[in-house]
Amino acid sequence: MEQFIKYSLFVHVLAGCVSLLAGLGAIIFRNKIKQHRPFGSVYFWAMTVVFVTSLYVSLYKQNWFLFFISIFTYHSCFTALRSLKLKKLHLEQKAAWYDWATDFVNILINLSLVTLGVLIIKNQLQFAIICIVFGSIGIRGSYSNIQRYRGKIKEKNYWLMQHIGGMLGSYIGAFTAFLVNNNNRWIHAPEIVAWLGPTVLLVPLIVYEVNKRKSKKTIAKQ
Repeated sequence: MEQFIKYSLFVHVLAGCVSLLAGLGAIIFRNKIKQHRPFGSVYFWAMTVVFVTSLYVSLYKQNWFLFFISIFTYHSCFTALRSLKLKKLHLEQKAAWYDWATDFVNILINLSLVTLGVLIIKNQLQFAIICIVFGSIGIRGSYSNIQRYRGKIKEKNYWLMQHIGGMLGSYIGAFTAFLVNNNNRWIHAPEIVAWLGPTVLLVPLIVYEVNKRKSKKTIAKQ
């Protein structure tokens, strides 16, 4: 079993490196669809491998924080991909059952993460803040998705905005994991800086890209 864990970790690290490089390519070519699509496809499948291997390792080692963060990150990636298939929700298109299930599970997972943060805030302040921040972001993301599934849509380019926000959000998660795992070797930054630094630096990019693509036209209330 230990040998299988080692192989899983090797595959996990390899897929993580591929996802970081492919994700960077997708970001660089975000305005050139022919180049963006293959980078995005490689990124998604690499992140799928990262997700599966991280779930296995986290359950085996009973590392529940890794378990929570794995779901948080892959949820953003998966729902961002699904947004490309759900472009007609404002025309009474129905989300699949697994779209609903994915977000309900994600809400439960992130509620658990926030609860963990609240319970340990007196003894482990930095770690508690990390749990609460990531958990709150995860809950907000699923709430927005569920509103779209219900047809509560205002922006004309809602599917594109979700795709951009979700993919960049998952890239933040992947980059954070890389930074945290190598922090003690290279940077030696405070734990909270390693965990939240990529979010602070890259969230403005999400806001910029989403706002840039907001349509001046809105969808009439259903």
